[in-house]
Amino acid sequence: MPLSAAARRALAQSEAEGLTLVRSDNATGFKGVYRNDSRKSKPFHAQLWRSGKLESLGRFATAEEAALVFARALGPE
Repeated sequence: MPLSAAARRALAQSEAEGLTLVRSDNATGFKGVYRNDSRKSKPFHAQLWRSGKLESLGRFATAEEAALVFARALGPE
């Protein structure tokens, strides 16, 4: 399945910012990114644990966009 324009932009932006989208063996393919099909327009949810609390980073149209926000929250390697 080809990537959407939004997904391609997110991948290009991660490279421009020097960030790595963290791969995972979950259904979305990215760490910190989960799918909720009840949200049709933005089914991908980015979240991470910070200071012992689960922090929502937002909902996105593509897994790549959510993974970019997750990578930004982690910071550069």
